Amino acid sequence: MADTEQQPLKTYRGNCHCGAFVYEADLPEITSAIECNCSICVKKGYLFLFLGRDKFRVVKGSEDQLTVYAFGTRVLEHLFCPKCGITPIVRRVDVGVFTPDAEVGVNVHALQGVNSWDVERKHIDGKSMRGDYEPPAHKGDLPKAEVEGGKVYTGSCHCGKVAVAVKSKPIDETFSELVNTCNCSICERGAYVWIYPPREQVVLAAESDSDIGEYRFARNISAKTFCRTCGVQMTNRFEPLSAEEAEKLSDVDKTWRPWAATIHPVNIRVLDGVDLSVFKPKRTTSAADLEPLYVNP
Repeated sequence: MADTEQQPLKTYRGNCHCGAFVYEADLPEITSAIECNCSICVKKGYLFLFLGRDKFRVVKGSEDQLTVYAFGTRVLEHLFCPKCGITPIVRRVDVGVFTPDAEVGVNVHALQGVNSWDVERKHIDGKSMRGDYEPPAHKGDLPKAEVEGGKVYTGSCHCGKVAVAVKSKPIDETFSELVNTCNCSICERGAYVWIYPPREQVVLAAESDSDIGEYRFARNISAKTFCRTCGVQMTNRFEPLSAEEAEKLSDVDKTWRPWAATIHPVNIRVLDGVDLSVFKPKRTTSAADLEPLYVNP
């Protein structure tokens, strides 16, 4: 991290999406952040900046209210909101291994007023430093849909409790369907990279339904799914609406809802064997303007 003692500091506010956890961090103006290629950082899409405890303060909620996930050497604790699944911060467990100003890592995606598309990525090879990660063996059914020239991709959250299987044309440099990122309030914080297969081509599974978190907000017509143990974001699941609920939808939602009900978007960060570097995802901005507008806490 840059030497904050030699640069003017700015106070940034960050939060999980539901607003249960809000913090402030004193940092130099953010123009770059750390992007790591280790297993957990790829699945969560982190962009990190580290700072000392004296430059970090919680203004709503507490760290004790967040779910903690750690693995391997347990050098880092990943803290995510049990309601919305967003990981706003990580904690260094063994600070002695690092410099004193690296006690807390803030996820730039969760900072208010920062456009992560404009942030320079400083890549580190955490994959080599942290050792091999064996993707969990797939548990769950496979899609039965027929897709010409298709294959089955499987993936999971980091701990392996939640799995997904997708039948699709090859998800590689030949993939001609939409690959999308979005700067709306939830997609920015979740760092999703979306594809949009039909519902019958996707199976989301867990040993227990209680392992899958679902987060709805605003218009409540879809649920972001995530693992309740490790906080990895998985899919965007559209649930059937009653006639009464459908009638209450806005004109805009009534237009796109019939299409949305036929798909099950998947965050391809979680799929095994998919190389994100071969894609140039579309950058969608229109969702950020949908009513009701999100208000930062």
